[in-house]
Amino acid sequence: MSVRELAGKNLLVTGVTGFLGKVFVAFVLEHDLLRGGRMTLLSRGKRGKDGAARLGELFARSPAFRRLRARHGADLGAWLAERIDVVEGDVREPGLGIEAGQRRALVERLDAVVHVAGLTDFAPDPTEALAVNVHGALGAAELAQACRGKRLLHVSTCFVAGGVDGEVPEALPLGGDTATSPNGTVFSPETELLAVESLCRGVTERHPDPVEARKARIEAGTLRARALGWPNLYTYSKALAELLVARRGEKVRGFRAAIVRPAIVECARSFPLPGWNEGVNTAAPLVWLTGTLHRRMPFRPEHVFDVIPVDEVVKGMLVSLAALLAPGAAPLDVVQLATGDHNPLTFGRVLDLTALARRRQYARSSDPLERMVLQHLDSVIHDVPPEADPVLPALRTGTRALRDALVGFDPALHLPRSLREAGGKLARAAHKAGKELGQAARTLGQVDEMLKAYQPFVFDHDPRFATRRARALAAALPEDERERFGLDTSGIDWRRYWMDVQIPGLDTWSLPALRGERPPEDDPQPLQRPLVRLAPVERAEAPLEHAGEAE
Repeated sequence: MSVRELAGKNLLVTGVTGFLGKVFVAFVLEHDLLRGGRMTLLSRGKRGKDGAARLGELFARSPAFRRLRARHGADLGAWLAERIDVVEGDVREPGLGIEAGQRRALVERLDAVVHVAGLTDFAPDPTEALAVNVHGALGAAELAQACRGKRLLHVSTCFVAGGVDGEVPEALPLGGDTATSPNGTVFSPETELLAVESLCRGVTERHPDPVEARKARIEAGTLRARALGWPNLYTYSKALAELLVARRGEKVRGFRAAIVRPAIVECARSFPLPGWNEGVNTAAPLVWLTGTLHRRMPFRPEHVFDVIPVDEVVKGMLVSLAALLAPGAAPLDVVQLATGDHNPLTFGRVLDLTALARRRQYARSSDPLERMVLQHLDSVIHDVPPEADPVLPALRTGTRALRDALVGFDPALHLPRSLREAGGKLARAAHKAGKELGQAARTLGQVDEMLKAYQPFVFDHDPRFATRRARALAAALPEDERERFGLDTSGIDWRRYWMDVQIPGLDTWSLPALRGERPPEDDPQPLQRPLVRLAPVERAEAPLEHAGEAE
């Protein structure tokens, strides 16, 4: 097996505006892996921009494409035009929202669909989670089944395992027409999808107010997920997607699928640059807390924090895709990308390394509070689940009360007459401090909610995701490809990665969002040539579809 299997292939990729999707596309282009083939990027318009314009902006300024901009300069647009095109679409819509003529063009040429798009919110509106995570995956599978190559790489998550402990195999819990949920309930995936959609419709009809209806749908959907052993709507919807894709794939002759399950995707190890991240992810609130006066960490020190750098996930996707495209590919392959089964990083170690990194940082700080107080505070394990810990809610309440007092400060009301002339400056300082406390209160609330959402993974359960398949695929690469394309999770030095890569990366790219700030952006380098839109194929008299026959 070799990544050379990708040369000359034509791929459709979804989810390219997300964190993982950007890195996947950038890595494929960086190494020109599709030489002679093309990559079609699915993108929906947003805020008055069509899909091509939106992607053009990403290529112009996202750090994920910094290397390409540096290498090609003003010629980047022309270079991209030879390798990629864009199709307008939306994974929430039937047929991925692709126009009929463009779908015919895709069907004629596609070798594989790489479905990265997904809603990663732990507590989404279930109607949105089902539309994106379930129907989006089914739409990607249906397109893959219709195209000439009949191959689908579907990105899921290791946490479809739900509330379990111990080893989690690289397999689907399917048996005939039924599946087994994490708590052992036997159910029909097709019936479950119909039932939860009916539940959402019923809840909506009973609540005319949209805000109340959304809240009620989340509560009802979460209860249904937990009744089957999934802790939240995210893992529930992703699990349903896996099961339904596998079940429908059984009915199409020649269809092959690989389900890739990453664990906790974190800062890049080296590509596109060390430490690069995007958004507020699992580690960010934990790292943020260790830099504050709050030092009680609500997790179990012996549990594994199953982190994997985003560029290692991309390498795992690529070796899985190469195996999927090779002759003799299995009808269904499940590949888990994790570290806990062979190079575990525990929460206790994470706490020690984060505290050490912060002490080093604060020792050099010009801020007296950081240098004289925070540097000398130690974080401690607090053996209480986040949902039962009263500290963060109490801190938030106190911070909000102080904010209200400062924002409401009025010299005419709160100062004696003799001091009112100087009160204007004091009032401005009080109002500024009040706004900062308001942001701190919002951050405390956000972190509190995140910790509660993470509780099943950081406190309640300790799964170990088997990764034999991924490591075997990497080992099977030719020697000259292993270093560049073979994932190397066994070789991660967690001390170096966490202190020199992860924490600086979070400080730069993720923690600003918790403070209500914007992370840094590259200076835009607009493409001199716009991205190419996929040309539609007019309807032919004979059907052009390559849909497989039912078994």
